[in-house]
Amino acid sequence: MKKSPFKDRLIDELNYRGISNKDFAEKVGISSGTLGMYLYRGSIPSADVAVKMAYVLNTSVEYLVTGKENGVKISKNDSKNQWQIKEISNIVKTLPDTQLEHFLTIAREFKSAVTKS
Repeated sequence: MKKSPFKDRLIDELNYRGISNKDFAEKVGISSGTLGMYLYRGSIPSADVAVKMAYVLNTSVEYLVTGKENGVKISKNDSKNQWQIKEISNIVKTLPDTQLEHFLTIAREFKSAVTKS
């Protein structure tokens, strides 16, 4: 059987985020058996399912399919810090302006509180 980079990245993301296969399948709206085809057989989902997967994992379809984000290769060996920065960036990109302002206020307060201690 041919190795599936999509499968590997999907497994890595589920493990990194600590999401169970059952919970992930429910959030994406697919059966556990269908998820098993993607995880264990290396099948590739349809575009609409891949979009839902990326949304639940707070990543991009581009990353899941190609291993790249905005055309730049993302290594599976990236440090946890790099993954956290990527995750924050993805969250920020999805926030409407009003929520972004609240997010920045919270982030600034957090930074201030942490640097005082």
